[in-house]
Amino acid sequence: MGQPRIALVEASSRSTHVYSKVYLPRVGIPTLGAILKQRGYECDVWFQAMSPVTKEQLEGYDIVGIGSISSTIVEAYQLADSLRKTGTVVVMGGPHVTFEPAEALEHCDYVVVGEGDASFPALVDALAQGESPEAIPGLAYRLPDESVHLTERAELVDLPSLPSPDFCLSPQVAPDKIPPIIATSRGCPHHCMFCSVTPIFGRRYRFKEPEQVIAELRPIQHRSVCFGDDNFCANRKRAKLLLREMIAQDAVPLRWSGQMCVDDASDEELLDLMQQTRCRIMYIGIESVVPETLEKFGKPHHLEGIKQCVDNLHRHNIGVHGMFVVSPDDTIDVPRRIADYAIETGIDTVQIMSLVPFPGTGAYEELKGELLHTDWQYFGGMHVVVQPKTCSAYEMQMALIGAMQRFYSLSRVITAYRRGRGWRVKYRAGGYYLLRRWIKENQDYLERLRSRSDSPELAHQSVPAPA
Repeated sequence: MGQPRIALVEASSRSTHVYSKVYLPRVGIPTLGAILKQRGYECDVWFQAMSPVTKEQLEGYDIVGIGSISSTIVEAYQLADSLRKTGTVVVMGGPHVTFEPAEALEHCDYVVVGEGDASFPALVDALAQGESPEAIPGLAYRLPDESVHLTERAELVDLPSLPSPDFCLSPQVAPDKIPPIIATSRGCPHHCMFCSVTPIFGRRYRFKEPEQVIAELRPIQHRSVCFGDDNFCANRKRAKLLLREMIAQDAVPLRWSGQMCVDDASDEELLDLMQQTRCRIMYIGIESVVPETLEKFGKPHHLEGIKQCVDNLHRHNIGVHGMFVVSPDDTIDVPRRIADYAIETGIDTVQIMSLVPFPGTGAYEELKGELLHTDWQYFGGMHVVVQPKTCSAYEMQMALIGAMQRFYSLSRVITAYRRGRGWRVKYRAGGYYLLRRWIKENQDYLERLRSRSDSPELAHQSVPAPA
């Protein structure tokens, strides 16, 4: 092949989802681009969510790597199919194809299994030199007899050894408009049954050195920064060290947000540092208000801890985005109970999602026999995809919509302002708008759920209008 030209693409769905108005690209693709650049390869990075990425734009490349999650895999497969027809070598990676390699190999030439920071560059080297990839860990591909060959799983990478993501490799990103997202760690010490983080990145918490994080902060320090870690505070000692270093080196951004667990908000020293570094809002995996569901999900916190978490964060002028998941075991009243609890507790914004059993998770192994379908484009959390045990799928879908409508009612948008948290009005208005748009886009899906219900009275119910 000689010296190949390489493109890396982050696939995206055109459908409305809970983060449609706050999209930030993931750091995996630009990190991989930076690794390839270090090795002397010509590599461009593309993000489908920023602007359409067409087959024509990618036809000049020899190798195209496509990253995707379950809810964007349909678009990823469509792009891969179109590129393979032109003779381009297509490699796919991400959590979905890691656990569904045979499915992915119907659309691509190679699958990177797990972390691709070492596997993908090694594959590029092998292709450039005309060598077999059989000795490269972390790959799946088809043998001449069409069977799927999986090499041994690659070891987890040493995160501090990796270069920082290079967003400027993208023709879509201007040097002064670098996306304000930084991932300071990988892995999570917890093991929630519905989460694909630990199956991909492991439970060993790995993190970058503070100096590298500070260097990544410098060009975006004047903006609102998102720390894209799956759990920014999983190691509180390390989080405090980083926050102190940001203060000491005058690297505090305009404001920032991230994810944390309920129990982490009990650490006053940590909350003080978060306030000093201008944390605006934290995304909290509360998950449920049903004790049995919390236990099933593998969450260590209790209901009394949730209220204390919210109060503690608000006392430090930090907002709370509550992330809730409704289990197929839950009764139809649970979505409403979640909305009521969130309103009563003073949570600023919420997402109330249906449990999605992503391939590779404990939830998938437990619930794959209860799936309504495997139309992956609907595996984003806002659609019911598992048959509930105590009601029809349509009834639960309607209950979820009703709960979100209750929380994001127009009256609650208008009355959202709080001193020091004026952003609540904008955020809730965004939730109100996105919910209306989602209902309008998903009339066909709602009708499909309604028509498949065995409940006679549902036959006379119409799907909700986006009013």
